[in-house]
Amino acid sequence: MILFNTPRCPAAPRRHGRLRPLLLALGMATSTIGAAQSAPEAPTNPDLGPAFATRNAAYVPILLDEIPGWEHEDFEEVFASFNTNCRAMKRRSAWAPICAKLAKLPHNEATLRQFLHEEFFAYQMLTPTRSATGKLTGYFEPLISGSLTRQGAYRYPIYATPPDLLMVDSRTVAGQATRWLKRDDGRLVGAERGDAGAREYRIDLGGASPNPRDKRYRVRIDGNTVRAYYTRQQIDANALAAPVLAWVADPYKLYSMQIQGSGKIQLKDGGLIRLAYAEQNGQPFLPNATRGDADAMLLAIKARGLDQPLAVDIPGATRGVKRPGSDAAVDAEVARIVAALQGGGATSPSASSTSARIKPKPKGKRPPAQASTTAARVDASDVEAMIQLLLNAPVADTAYVAPAEEEVIAAATTPAATARPDRNDDAPAARMDMSDFEGKGGGKAAGNASGSGVAVPSTGILDPSYVFFRRIGDGPEGPIGALGVPLSAGRSMAVDPRATPLGAPVFIEGTRPGSSTPMRRLVFAQDTGGAIRGSVRGDFFWGFGDKAGKMALATNQPVRMWLLLPKAVAGSAAASGIKTRGEGGGLRDCAVPDEELCVEE
Repeated sequence: MILFNTPRCPAAPRRHGRLRPLLLALGMATSTIGAAQSAPEAPTNPDLGPAFATRNAAYVPILLDEIPGWEHEDFEEVFASFNTNCRAMKRRSAWAPICAKLAKLPHNEATLRQFLHEEFFAYQMLTPTRSATGKLTGYFEPLISGSLTRQGAYRYPIYATPPDLLMVDSRTVAGQATRWLKRDDGRLVGAERGDAGAREYRIDLGGASPNPRDKRYRVRIDGNTVRAYYTRQQIDANALAAPVLAWVADPYKLYSMQIQGSGKIQLKDGGLIRLAYAEQNGQPFLPNATRGDADAMLLAIKARGLDQPLAVDIPGATRGVKRPGSDAAVDAEVARIVAALQGGGATSPSASSTSARIKPKPKGKRPPAQASTTAARVDASDVEAMIQLLLNAPVADTAYVAPAEEEVIAAATTPAATARPDRNDDAPAARMDMSDFEGKGGGKAAGNASGSGVAVPSTGILDPSYVFFRRIGDGPEGPIGALGVPLSAGRSMAVDPRATPLGAPVFIEGTRPGSSTPMRRLVFAQDTGGAIRGSVRGDFFWGFGDKAGKMALATNQPVRMWLLLPKAVAGSAAASGIKTRGEGGGLRDCAVPDEELCVEE
């Protein structure tokens, strides 16, 4: 593998590079704040960008060649994902020349490696408490059974975005009891008395919070009052006047698909519908829950999304086609996680496992439905009860068996675990074969769903957040992420866009699920998630189907992250890192403010 040695100031910067981990351990990274609160100084090494900080993270410059595993990365494999990333990023002024240059590069590893050295600065990401270690989880695109008509057990609707869901900028209504507003293409915008279509509204958002990315509330109009949009419990109890995309029998698998943000619906007649995230009701994920309870809940949600978890009996699992070629270590880790969640004894992880130990959860009663206008407050006992529902509640139509035609469709859309002829088991640890986790596409085309939304029986899910979907075409590419481009199995990651700018390359270092083998690779921040909050925090996209799902469930590990920023963007981020220069200063919310990807407060 060829390494390009870019110009460096002699000796001193290089010795500093070797001492960097020790300096970080001693807390010397606090100098980042000083750099962010003063005009950035010219770097002593032209390959190092200026240090800076935000309210959510600190960014310590580092040479690309000092990133652990950088020399083993397969940059030829990265090319396709980088080009996909540029479909969205080329519209940004700082990225346009970079994407234009990338499009003209020869498709080889040496060229891309040199390109990254020339165009990007690297930063080790730190938490606000100056820790270099964060958390990596995983997610996937599930496959669940459904119908185009409301029939039998298929009585739970999958909604498209409701027409009465509106957005309003937090800056427009902040601190105001009333405000003149008018509707404009799905938004409420500020207006003056006498403007066409303007009306004075009372503002009653009931403790709601704006979306951290676009700083907008999701609202509805109730007479002359603007209120937070309906909670999950209100939607289930009263239905919505919204388009229905499909009907499913298992509300807990639907909940899993909502949290993952995408999925495929396998229809009884053999057709296939692919759904992508469209919008969210603006309610928070598990309000008031502790981080530990939220993490356990996410594991249970992913477990429910599996079609047939091997070596684990989850009652009510939807029937499907068995997947050959399982990974024994990952299957064992999945079994351990589910057993711990079910409270099935002290099943210890293997010595090589790095997944967090999960406190066994006792079985609880189904909590009552919540239909108040304020968001439900979810405590530990609520989470325990919901976990047991996710793992143990039976599917309503337990007698349903997929017809032969549907089994063929499922097999066609789920990759077999066969080895690639060019696979090299002796390759460096940074390389992983992701072909087993990629969807193949080509599912039988399906018509449109019929029927309108209806009230459904209480599910016991107290999480007030709710996701709406849109139909997209099926194909070999991944689902559409928040950046607006298809996700790539093993190369896409969901992030908190305030700390990790959407579209940025990020190098991660963790371990592979079910083992102590290092997992070091370059990924792209292309998605977001309601449960993904904070710096040094990533949700790794594993791909489609059960095999990817088990990898996602077993991904729950410490991680270190290095952010790559275009040199012009890095300089701008450091120069404008302070919002105000009054007493105490004021760190910015977004590392890279953007009116579409991360709106600054």
